[in-house]
Amino acid sequence: MRATTRTGDAEAESPPDGGGDGSCISKGFRLEAPPGEARGGPAMESYDTGREGESAMTDQRKPPAEVWLRGNVRPVAALAVVAALVLAGGIAATTLSTAGRPFRPAALAAGAVAAAGIGLLAAAAARPRLLLDRQALVVRLAPGRVETVPLDVAECFFPGSHPLTRGGEQTCEHHAAFRVNTLVLRLAERADDYRRRATFTPWGTWDDSYVVFDGRWCEPLSPELARQLGRRLIDAKREAQREAAVAAADP
Repeated sequence: MRATTRTGDAEAESPPDGGGDGSCISKGFRLEAPPGEARGGPAMESYDTGREGESAMTDQRKPPAEVWLRGNVRPVAALAVVAALVLAGGIAATTLSTAGRPFRPAALAAGAVAAAGIGLLAAAAARPRLLLDRQALVVRLAPGRVETVPLDVAECFFPGSHPLTRGGEQTCEHHAAFRVNTLVLRLAERADDYRRRATFTPWGTWDDSYVVFDGRWCEPLSPELARQLGRRLIDAKREAQREAAVAAADP
């Protein structure tokens, strides 16, 4: 049984008993649920366009970027410990020595500058090295600078390593005794604009269409992580292709 309720100049028809989802069909104007009570999800801001059955979104928020490779602050912590020891020794020397007391303000100022620099480096090192932002990869291989790589330019990920200069005997002839794990992102050779970029070398390198992330300045690297990122790259490319097909089909 269908019931009709008249309010002013508009009529609202409710569905028959036992059917529908409790909504109503409005004639003449739009009936909207109060904020916070939208069915099937959070409330959204909208405004009436003046046409029946049409509305426009006024609050379109950009989806958050997806972190693919996190940063690492451990090297900065080690640097901070060394700087603190040097600063403490300098302050002690200028305090205990009569001849060094005039240099105490300079030592304190140098310590403050060093602390600020280490703090900024730590903040930069803690930020992700690699993110997925919609249909592009965001690469951070230098403090204060990021590079955007379209998904169709990124080809694959694979694990790698490079020699680490440390004391000790070589494990075998012509090979370094120590190596550090790396993650390599290979870019399409056809993309000349993305062939190389300037980087902060301790974080990694970008040359000849290979982006190399140093394992000392990011989360622990492994072959399994490289495989996971490879699968995520394939999924992201497929999703981008689906979105492009839907946008092309949408009149």
